Amino acid sequence: MRRLNRGFSVIELAATTTILGIVLVMALKGAVFVETMRAFMVSYQMQHFQNRVLVYQVDYHNLPGDDPVAVRRFQRESAVRMLFNTPVSETGNNEIDGLLWDVTNANGEPFMAWRDMRYAKLIEGDPSLTGLSAMPENPFGGVYGFDEGNLGQQKGSLCVTKIPGRAAQMDDGIIYQGDVVATSKYDPAEAKNHFDAPDSEPYDFEKEYIICAPILP
Repeated sequence: MRRLNRGFSVIELAATTTILGIVLVMALKGAVFVETMRAFMVSYQMQHFQNRVLVYQVDYHNLPGDDPVAVRRFQRESAVRMLFNTPVSETGNNEIDGLLWDVTNANGEPFMAWRDMRYAKLIEGDPSLTGLSAMPENPFGGVYGFDEGNLGQQKGSLCVTKIPGRAAQMDDGIIYQGDVVATSKYDPAEAKNHFDAPDSEPYDFEKEYIICAPILP
């Protein structure tokens, strides 16, 4: 039998190549399976958080973060918004006011919402965490966060960041319509990850997305 370089026969090389191919296919299928399971968990957690917001509203007659009684009830700091470098309270207007990634205001309502739900024992976590650290992590390494109305949504948004394109299609698969909309834009510094509208182009498997749904189910 004719030998190739380094002592491998043609048959041995073919067998090795076949085995490596099978391993690669299994690895790829495994990666897709893992991504699919993570996408399922994100969808489940989004619905869970929406339901927890609703329970809080029913129990305390206010949205978490927007609750004017929470300062006394939970002994926490006041939720404020910075306007022209002046702290202003907007609690009690039945909206979670503030932008998704406003790191300049750790006591904003979007962050306080997570604290209030933890104080109320509706979700797990340390209620003393403030700012970005208060935002729960998602299975893709991003976070969940609230916004007063991201990607054109009018009545407040629950958003999730860093979702791969393959896993991003959580409802009808159309990026710009329905309850679930998305954008591949990512600008935590200037835009604070708050954008006027979702993307118009279809989901791209090579991109990561911010996905937003209504705060209440």
